[in-house]
Amino acid sequence: MKELDVRGTGLYADGQEILLHTLCGEDGFSLTVTNLGAAAVAMTVDGCDVLLGFETLSAQLEKGPMFGATLGRYAGRICGAHYWQNGREIQLSRSHGGDHAHGGCRGFDKRVFQTKHLEADCVCYRYVSPSGEEGYPGTLTLDVTYRLLEGSAVRIEYDMVSDADTIAGISNHMYFNLSGNGRGDAGEQYLKLLANQYQPCCGGKPSGKLADVVNTPMDFTAGASLGARAAQLDGGLDHDFVLEARNDEAAAVLTEPRSGRSMSVYTDMPCMHVYLADFGDMRYPGKDGAVYTGRCGVCFEPMYLSDCLHSGLGEMPYLKAGEKRHGETTLRFARS
Repeated sequence: MKELDVRGTGLYADGQEILLHTLCGEDGFSLTVTNLGAAAVAMTVDGCDVLLGFETLSAQLEKGPMFGATLGRYAGRICGAHYWQNGREIQLSRSHGGDHAHGGCRGFDKRVFQTKHLEADCVCYRYVSPSGEEGYPGTLTLDVTYRLLEGSAVRIEYDMVSDADTIAGISNHMYFNLSGNGRGDAGEQYLKLLANQYQPCCGGKPSGKLADVVNTPMDFTAGASLGARAAQLDGGLDHDFVLEARNDEAAAVLTEPRSGRSMSVYTDMPCMHVYLADFGDMRYPGKDGAVYTGRCGVCFEPMYLSDCLHSGLGEMPYLKAGEKRHGETTLRFARS
């Protein structure tokens, strides 16, 4: 029986109370989300929470990993924090050195969304981003819907429209560990990724070129250990992959060999950014007493290729005035 639990937190930001909504589905599957950053804060699969998250929601307003949050207006990096549209240079905020990434200095992850719609199996959040916010033209209205599906599955839907020409590339920043929150090395899990090309990095930035994955550590087409492959890469695994699978076929499948849990990711986006967490010397206090360091989780970000506005690679995130855009990503869990 699907149920909906709504809880206030007593925490306020931008004059609005931060709320928690828990959707309960079938077979013990549940999802807890919040209007702060339209973020997912817990996801329980056969009794195990597989999502990383901050110890307190207030930490999300201050710290960097953006656990579970909606990324926008643009997920990924825009080098030089500028782009051209309609013959005009658009200057954005500089949030990562001289670049713009994940929406800027105060992206959607730190904004409080309105709770637009609630049902037993879904919650919809809305944020209206005013023209000029972080440098973006046009007032953008974004609806983010979390919807439970049959079985242990959730679909994230994005609906957006702007009153002026702009760009929009919305994604989510969930970190997964199928062993459970704080319960082991995510590098020991296996990834199958239907991608024949990736974007190499140069000095930590997108190179603006594509390379074939064949005969490289970036080849996950037949499945491979995340940690073993990341160890062969200078700087670890933190790359864009060009997806061969869209919508009806799983673009990525993550498997935890001990429990037999698996997560399949379906998306309509052209790229998947995969990041095996490496926080260096940073230690983040997480849920249930966990301390996040090392390879504590893996993040999948369906998006446009980083810096595609300059490289011209792949599909473009331009959004025309009045154009309505819909996007979605589905996460489906199973156990062998």
